[in-house]
Amino acid sequence: MDTGGDCVDGRSGGARFYRRQARKFTAPTFSNRHYNRGMKEHDDFIRRRVLLALAANRVPGFHYPGHLLGCEWPRIGDCDLDETLPDTPYARNVDGTINLCAFGILLDTALATASRLKTEPGTRQATVHLHAQFTGVPMRGVLRGHAYMHGRTADVAIPQSLTSATFYSGAEPVCRASATFVILPPPPGVTIGPLPWQRQDIATVKMPKTRDLEPDERAAMRACNAALRRADGQHSFIEHFWGALPVATEAGARCTVRIGVHHSNRVGHVQGGLLLALAATTARAAAPRHPQLSSVASWFISPGQGKALRIVSKRLHEGRSFAAVRTEVRNADGARVLEVVSHHAA
Repeated sequence: MDTGGDCVDGRSGGARFYRRQARKFTAPTFSNRHYNRGMKEHDDFIRRRVLLALAANRVPGFHYPGHLLGCEWPRIGDCDLDETLPDTPYARNVDGTINLCAFGILLDTALATASRLKTEPGTRQATVHLHAQFTGVPMRGVLRGHAYMHGRTADVAIPQSLTSATFYSGAEPVCRASATFVILPPPPGVTIGPLPWQRQDIATVKMPKTRDLEPDERAAMRACNAALRRADGQHSFIEHFWGALPVATEAGARCTVRIGVHHSNRVGHVQGGLLLALAATTARAAAPRHPQLSSVASWFISPGQGKALRIVSKRLHEGRSFAAVRTEVRNADGARVLEVVSHHAA
């Protein structure tokens, strides 16, 4: 790691690979009528990407969602960094904007990586709290986050690192966020790999044959193929792949997500940014008269694990201009995972 505020070039051949591939499919703004036909042209590209990310995920280091999306760190400083999310077909909504779940990965990893600037290699971190304020600017094209490490809390049983970040679409800020993290021991038998920007270059990963996949990897490929078949003018591939498909209820909305390796972080739990984004997506469905997500405050209570997540959102308030929604995420066994309160604007 460098010192004195200089930076390390965090780009890799894999990053260049992402950009070359993404340019072939640069942000088409499909109408609903043409979306299905347009995306079907990208099916092989997406299927290959999902498979390549499974291969990369076998090496301890980064998590599967980050491998899939191709997050990269063009600049690593002493106390701050830049992280980017490429604009790719598998990260987009049907209108060409970046999906909230994809953004959630960037949001959480940028804030967490800033904390890692002051931790030992091989350390396991867990998100404790995350707050995000959205500006309303559409998330289009390559997204960039600039994150800072501010230090740690004192005189507590477990010190919490304090980080903040601003995220941009082009020159326009789309979100400002802050978070806290704690250091935890890794689960028995789990090896925490290198820091995220020191991971294996995915461009050098050998593409596995489907017959050589492990059972959980085969399940991820089945989820990929099902998502490609179901993608249409209303819901994109990534919504189906990660199960971000809430349904309305009388009091709000609910969503059940079958958990797989394609949701997982480095220790096999649902990745924190994806967990938060699934909750926020459900909360947004609970306030259809207030479609703009304004802010989210979240408290991480226990790991997302097991066979499924059960997400329930209930409206706390619904006025002419704003709505407030409470969202609770539980594992299939009933264990509380995440508590979220969100604000929505008309």
